[in-house]
Amino acid sequence: MRVLLISTKRNNMTTRLVKSFLTGLFVLASGGILAQENGNRDEQNKVVRGPYETNRFFDNIFIGAAGGVNIYHGENDSYGALGRRLAPALDVNVGKWFTPSVGACIGYSGINAKGWTVGQTLYAKELFDKKADIYNEKFGVSYLHTDFLWNFSNAVSGYKETRTWNFVPFFGAGWARSYGNRAYDNEFAMSIGLLNNIRLCDLADLTLEARHMFVNQRFDGVSGDSKSEGMTSVTIGLTFKLNRRNFKRAAAPVDVKPYLNRIEVLEDDNTTLAGKNRRLADENEALRNRKPETVIVEGENKVSATPVALFFKIGQATLDKKELTNLDFYVKNALEADRNKTFTLYGGADKATGTAAFNQKLSEKRMQYVYEILIEKYDISKDRLRTVAEGDRNNRFPEPELNRTVIIME
Repeated sequence: MRVLLISTKRNNMTTRLVKSFLTGLFVLASGGILAQENGNRDEQNKVVRGPYETNRFFDNIFIGAAGGVNIYHGENDSYGALGRRLAPALDVNVGKWFTPSVGACIGYSGINAKGWTVGQTLYAKELFDKKADIYNEKFGVSYLHTDFLWNFSNAVSGYKETRTWNFVPFFGAGWARSYGNRAYDNEFAMSIGLLNNIRLCDLADLTLEARHMFVNQRFDGVSGDSKSEGMTSVTIGLTFKLNRRNFKRAAAPVDVKPYLNRIEVLEDDNTTLAGKNRRLADENEALRNRKPETVIVEGENKVSATPVALFFKIGQATLDKKELTNLDFYVKNALEADRNKTFTLYGGADKATGTAAFNQKLSEKRMQYVYEILIEKYDISKDRLRTVAEGDRNNRFPEPELNRTVIIME
């Protein structure tokens, strides 16, 4: 009779486990889904989802603590009311968000679990039903685990630091220990759950969590026909966010193709301009080396010569080396180019210096000095030269030093 009763209870255990866990998840998830808020949206009202800058190691760290109830799902759950199976739960964790949607944490979950067992099993306490040989069962639970978190809200609706409600499914694995009556059992365990983070302020969130731990059926000290058992935990608590608590969107990649095209055009223009510069340099060099051209007018060779001004130092009637060079160039390219042309020498002095009589004599000396050079050095015929000593009567320039001249003109 007892074996049959235990078997029936075992057959219904999985159904009750799934129903209770899914009910808890539905309550929390429905609120989380309804609370989804639009995150980042562009001008077309489309969700913008990154990319985001990689954060530093200690950025987006969080620590949390929560309390609630544990419900263990074992072989003999139907012997008493659900309320008598509720045991205190504690959850402590520390973790990090690597991206707005992906994170991980390590934590402790557990304290106690309660139920019923048949006979004097590992964690049996006082007798509950003498006729059925049923005992109260109570044992401690420690579950050290690593969880992988997925922020559904940020993944679907886009990252938003100030979102009121974030809906976070997770799964984890770790080491579970049951203990009591000077005995214990260690098992590998896995868990799944839903975490709801309700924003209170920049520093803290209120957390509502439902977790179910899957563990080997011998975890409660009773070996039966079922292959696995588990414990559902529902907790409420606080999570505190440390250091930098947000993510920065990475700058959009720049399309460099237009710039590369522009650079290519500029390089082509530069090559073209370099070619033009070379041609201009060659033409300039050719012009620099070209001799004065002879203009043919009515069958005669004539050179159109511009005037030349030879400048003297103040009070001087002789030319320095530079001015003599200018005179030599003018003679060879103007006076000797057309030996039939007549030139006039105008001697001058500036009226700002000396008296009119002194300046008249000085202009005569300057004129005579150039006149004699042309005749004696360059063998220019006297018949081709006329002389005019102007003194300071015809200052052509506003600056005094520019009027200390001998000007040679056709």
